[in-house]
Amino acid sequence: MSNSSGNPPHGRNTHLYKQAERLRVAAEQAKSAELAKQTRAAEQAKTMQRAQWNMIDHRAKWDTAGQAKAAQVRVDSSFFDRMWNQLKPGSQRIVKALTIGGLAAVGIPLVITALMHVGDPSKYFDDRSTWNEMLEDLKVSAWDVWITYFSEVAPYWMGHASETVQRYLRFELIGMFDELGRIATEISGTLTTLAWDIVDYNTSLVDLVTSCAPILLALVPFAGTLPGKALLMAAAFGFLKLLWGLVKEFLGKIKSLDLKLETLGHKMFELRGLFNVGDNKLHLKPVGYDPNLWVPVTKEN
Repeated sequence: MSNSSGNPPHGRNTHLYKQAERLRVAAEQAKSAELAKQTRAAEQAKTMQRAQWNMIDHRAKWDTAGQAKAAQVRVDSSFFDRMWNQLKPGSQRIVKALTIGGLAAVGIPLVITALMHVGDPSKYFDDRSTWNEMLEDLKVSAWDVWITYFSEVAPYWMGHASETVQRYLRFELIGMFDELGRIATEISGTLTTLAWDIVDYNTSLVDLVTSCAPILLALVPFAGTLPGKALLMAAAFGFLKLLWGLVKEFLGKIKSLDLKLETLGHKMFELRGLFNVGDNKLHLKPVGYDPNLWVPVTKEN
């Protein structure tokens, strides 16, 4: 309120002017506070919406992974028993032929080694399924952590602590969950490869033994003559060469997969350490310890 000269009024008018000025300033502050509150609410709504869309996208990927898991195939439970029933009598005929041919000292240990590497793949298929289930549980846990913050913390708390937690979730924790998921996926895939390599080895060994055993056994009656024994030894050497090649190839695959699983185990161990956050990393304090750390959204500024 001013006089005709444009200067502040004097006397009683001065008091009225100051009151009017204080009311104007208070109205502007209230308006600014309300605008800031609406801005924060709009930003939180946008953040929540982005978070929900991000997690919807993640869940779509996880559902795809679950469908892939359901589509995985495996050998039936009686496969190993049927394979062993074929392999056992054939190997006995092979050992008999090697003994008569004079190659028992070299051939029998190799046959035993080949039989010792025969395995039941169902265990590795079961382990693969276990890792897939863990992968699903892991991603559900990531969703729970994410949605809990944006539904239980973000709408009610602001301040440095809330912002720190949000940055940690966005740029570290969810990334660690994703990396852990990738490791679990690789382990599952490695176990699948291992299981099918065992299936391939078992079937190749059965094919080799069942095809060579009748031939060697047919040559046994002629081992009493020098040409017959030479022919039996040549056939036995040929069989042992093929057998050693099969065992060597299988051992190479097993070694490669074992090294891969060991590397993945080290990665998981290192990642597990990153999940142990504690207060020292986020520098968080209890509510009320510092008024600038945890600020209620309803607090008037």
